[in-house]
Amino acid sequence: MIFVLRFSVLKDMGEPFDAIGFKVTDEASYQALAEEAHQRGIHSKAQRSQGTLHGCCWSLGMGLEVWTVLYESKEGLFYADCRPAFRAHQIYKLYPWEIVEYEADGEAIARGVLLNADIELVFELQNLTEINPSEFRDQAIAAAVSGLAYRAQVIPKGKIPEFSPLAMHSRRKKLAENDYFVTGPITSWRTLKNEHTTSDLVWITIDLLAFKLEVLVNRADLKGELKHGTWLSADIWLQGHILTESELRARYEGIDRDIPRIEYWAKLRRGN
Repeated sequence: MIFVLRFSVLKDMGEPFDAIGFKVTDEASYQALAEEAHQRGIHSKAQRSQGTLHGCCWSLGMGLEVWTVLYESKEGLFYADCRPAFRAHQIYKLYPWEIVEYEADGEAIARGVLLNADIELVFELQNLTEINPSEFRDQAIAAAVSGLAYRAQVIPKGKIPEFSPLAMHSRRKKLAENDYFVTGPITSWRTLKNEHTTSDLVWITIDLLAFKLEVLVNRADLKGELKHGTWLSADIWLQGHILTESELRARYEGIDRDIPRIEYWAKLRRGN
């Protein structure tokens, strides 16, 4: 028996389903999306001490995804979470790092420090059931991280690029620790379309000095005109995916100069 998930995940400002092209406004639309994603997606699972997490990734193309997680225990099987996702192109190396998992809620928060930069990223880990964190041991992890915008505005020019917790800028209640305020010059943008809903989206990259960040926003929610020389100001929900060795090899396009040379040899060990 599968028990439905209550619509309690929607905070005051709502989860950023709009950013990937879905209009989720009430419990009925939330449940319908969770059911469709579960039926159409690719399934994976992870065993835990008190139960089993059943993850499901519905890929809509162009990096757009909807994730559902079912939690199985002695009491039965029920929806723990449903959330929007976007697989970014920008990859970050993080060390040190940690993953905090909320088993029964089907969620995990990852936090890590950017290599060569004293900046901590806290993001919703989407693909928890596709990876085994223990395999990474005491080494840097590679993560594709991006922001789904609650709101976004094109501005003529700002003063200094900023990446800071949204709680420092907003009086809204129930902010998550992976909610951020970002502002910086726009380096590139591209329009996307959610073919399932026909919603127009904009994929924007901004320069935050220490790193570049990809932000996805629904075109209908983006204020201002995109053009060269402008900046983006946005409230975002930071989320991402940890990449496995096979995924990194598939993306390989040359030497990553951001990785310390000593790490090139980290996995070359004598077997005798």
